[in-house]
Amino acid sequence: MRPTGVTVIGIIGIILGVLGLLGGLCGLGVSSALPQLAEMAQQSGQQSPELQAMLDNPTAMRFSMVSSLIGAALGLWLTVASAMLMGMKSTGYTLMMAYAVVSILWNVVGTGIGLAVMGTSLNPLTLIGVMIGLIYPIAVIIVLTRPNIKEAFQRSF
Repeated sequence: MRPTGVTVIGIIGIILGVLGLLGGLCGLGVSSALPQLAEMAQQSGQQSPELQAMLDNPTAMRFSMVSSLIGAALGLWLTVASAMLMGMKSTGYTLMMAYAVVSILWNVVGTGIGLAVMGTSLNPLTLIGVMIGLIYPIAVIIVLTRPNIKEAFQRSF
């Protein structure tokens, strides 16, 4: 019998994983099309200062692409780990715990790198975004380390 906490973490994980995968792929497509978008905006007589700032900083464009690729990879990882977790597979438990740790690290490190590359300072909105991004991985660690859930996966080993 699958514990309720595993079911909740698994369902939320599948939803967030699919959204992360799709968002990462969309971000990758948009960031790779930035030069063409800037050219189209310039030809139409409209120039966005944000778009121009991004084009003037090639490191920011590369970071945007890498960040989108990492987001898509984490989304795929979360989807697979969640599906395996729902099946009460021990590999799903291991993958999910590893995902939580990597996600927390990427959330903090990626934000720091992003701030450095963009040349901005930490503002309240960014801080709120980081905190929201940490909620699910921290919840995964809390729920999956509960004794009854660890015991349920010990039996499935």
